[in-house]
Amino acid sequence: MKLLSSILICSICLTTVAQKTTPYTKVDSSNFKKIYPYALRGDMNAVFEILEKTEDRSLTQRQRDKKNRYYQRFLYRNEDFDFNTDDTEIVDLFKRFQNYWRSVIIENVTQDLADSLFRGEMTYFLKKYHRPELSVGEIKENYYSLFQGFFRSKNIYGIGVGKTGHLYDLYLWKDQEEIDYSINLPEGQTIKVPVVFMRDFISNGWSHYTTFGHSFSGGWAMADKLFCVEESYGPKDEEEFLISYVSHEGQHFSDYKSFPKLKQADLEYRAKLTELSLAKETTHQIVDKFITNAKNDVSYAHAFANYTVIRLLSERIFGSGFESNLEKWKQIPTKKINKASLKLLKEHSRKLKSLGAGSIEEYITTL
Repeated sequence: MKLLSSILICSICLTTVAQKTTPYTKVDSSNFKKIYPYALRGDMNAVFEILEKTEDRSLTQRQRDKKNRYYQRFLYRNEDFDFNTDDTEIVDLFKRFQNYWRSVIIENVTQDLADSLFRGEMTYFLKKYHRPELSVGEIKENYYSLFQGFFRSKNIYGIGVGKTGHLYDLYLWKDQEEIDYSINLPEGQTIKVPVVFMRDFISNGWSHYTTFGHSFSGGWAMADKLFCVEESYGPKDEEEFLISYVSHEGQHFSDYKSFPKLKQADLEYRAKLTELSLAKETTHQIVDKFITNAKNDVSYAHAFANYTVIRLLSERIFGSGFESNLEKWKQIPTKKINKASLKLLKEHSRKLKSLGAGSIEEYITTL
């Protein structure tokens, strides 16, 4: 997953549409879960529309508490936030990111204006706390390396000022361990890559912030290694980790070299097909995740990739358009899904190569 211009992350996202209710209709607690796909996309207007329709009496105590926290964090701004650090400069940095996130998703400041103001803030921050001798121009040209130096000076690890989706993002963690992995990809490649297991986060990005930790980055790929949020996964010998993280990110790692200019939607499309090509025990679970994550909107690369994967597999397997009924998918043998997914992946590879592997930027928007 590419950094600087964007940080591409693996997240869990839901896209169930909220049902309209009358003021006197009791709303089942399952309605509360519908906020997460919107929160994950930063659509807080939709989140609060659902919350206002959801009666407290229909919620569990935990859901009522989280509902109150949404109001405290995003509307009242009186939350007692745990920054997981006593370093005042790191807290200051995190607050600036939070203010920027809220300016876009709550205050409806235009993206271009919010981004411009935020970049100015980051220049001010680095000049004040880290490199006062540098000019504004020098700081702007070297945001990434300067923030890396700042984080090292604080004895923490981090990535700052790259974008996840449409928002500048912040990842900060206190501890990590690196382990080498050999990854067999579905098209026959075997790659060896270090995996960095990250622990004890201060910030795990804006999706963690908007969903209160319900959905967040499970990891990403860079040119020389993979990064994994260790708490996101169970045992390292199970498919959730080996397929949905290692193979998924390994496909990204390989594709960065094979298709260096390919954009996020196509990268995610390929990685998701990789999951479905290889999974044996979790195939239908992955299909379910992709269905509930799907959105036919290229503005949301992950959701659009989910939509395209399910739509094209539906055509191959059912001879229909997008099939959202999981029970129908459960009737399809895993091997058939594996085979159809691998075929789509290989077709995509051939098309990218025919269009120019070194220059092609996107393709699935045309499918």
